[in-house]
Amino acid sequence: MRIAVALLGLWLAACTKAPAPQAEARETYSFPAEFEPHASIWLAWPRYENKAGKPTEPVLMGIIRALHGHVSVDVLAQDEAEARAIRDRFAREAVPSDHVKIHAVPHADIWLRDMGPIFVKTSGGGRAVVDYAFNSWGYPGFDRSSKAARIEDAVDRSVARLRGLPVVPSSLSSEGGDRESNGAGTLMLTERVERQRNPGLSREQIEAEFRRTLGARSFVWLPQGIVEDDATWEGPLPGGIYTPLTPGGHVDEFARFADARTILLGEVTEEEAREDTIRAMTRERLERARAAMEASVDQDGRPFRIVRVPMPEPLYDTMGPGDGVYETMKGMRYTSGVPFPKGEPVRIIVSTSYLNFLVTNGVVLVQVYFKEGRSPRVKEKDEAAQRILAEAFPGRKIVPIDAEAVNLGGGGVHCITQQEPAADPR
Repeated sequence: MRIAVALLGLWLAACTKAPAPQAEARETYSFPAEFEPHASIWLAWPRYENKAGKPTEPVLMGIIRALHGHVSVDVLAQDEAEARAIRDRFAREAVPSDHVKIHAVPHADIWLRDMGPIFVKTSGGGRAVVDYAFNSWGYPGFDRSSKAARIEDAVDRSVARLRGLPVVPSSLSSEGGDRESNGAGTLMLTERVERQRNPGLSREQIEAEFRRTLGARSFVWLPQGIVEDDATWEGPLPGGIYTPLTPGGHVDEFARFADARTILLGEVTEEEAREDTIRAMTRERLERARAAMEASVDQDGRPFRIVRVPMPEPLYDTMGPGDGVYETMKGMRYTSGVPFPKGEPVRIIVSTSYLNFLVTNGVVLVQVYFKEGRSPRVKEKDEAAQRILAEAFPGRKIVPIDAEAVNLGGGGVHCITQQEPAADPR
């Protein structure tokens, strides 16, 4: 979920229209859980390939196919010309699109979970969009005045304007991939992420803003994300392995609510931890997360039920000159002191997760990783994860998705989607 590649040719026309109205100060807000009913799922059409020859458009089309018959889809195109090209491609590749609307909204990247609209319900029975600050996942060198930054910062307000919804402004820097709601007033977050995005703010100050903007009443603070999601600018992992523009520990890679009192938590077994250093480090962090969950209670003072989900078998790939991710990595400032080998390929760990799923009306989209030639353990884990999710979400169809082209950019299915909750009946 990664830093946007510079897009110098983009224009700001759609971002300079009349601003969306601000929400009434007297309103209060609530943040629905993702497992509640949805009006739509939002996507943004890709701007580049993470790895040359592995386009991400087929992943989006797979998602659109899987959502057909379940929920509407809204897609952001760069302009009307691209919108027409997308419609033509849907027709050529037999992608069902009677449930899809395409909007001309400039965007620099596909990660709508993070910089896209955060829909909330209002105390007056309506809906609104919370506009958090976006600082490109806290990566060093972020320039809020740059064209790409201004484009990304305007996406959520542009969507609010399309829907005719008021905007709730917030100066807090926060991404949707690090906020899990149980729909009843409890929010689950990774402390290291939220504090890194907002240096100088205490945990209590961050909580106060989430109380105001999301109606949160209780918080589950998890210490740190998984190692495979560590921020790329921190330098290589053990073995000289790089992460592919990852955000530094988003909760949606390893812990999700299945219902108001059930948390799905990733698991690395003791046996797996003995196999390599990265998995051992991730196991230690996941067990600390488990301890934090067990020490927490929901908004009504009740403990949580924790269900473990296997972490996928590690997948590795190579990035080199000409790959979108590599071209961004080579220009970054690294804090580890280890120089980036510019001009030479680097080995990366792919951002795999069964917990980066999308749950919506009647269906759960889960990433799977088995392909011919890979270890049978990959297939076994794919199947185990699907069984667990089927039990966690009874009555919903489990749909496997090959999202590896997106995983190569540091995120997954959940990272590139954004749910719009259904409006309350009047």
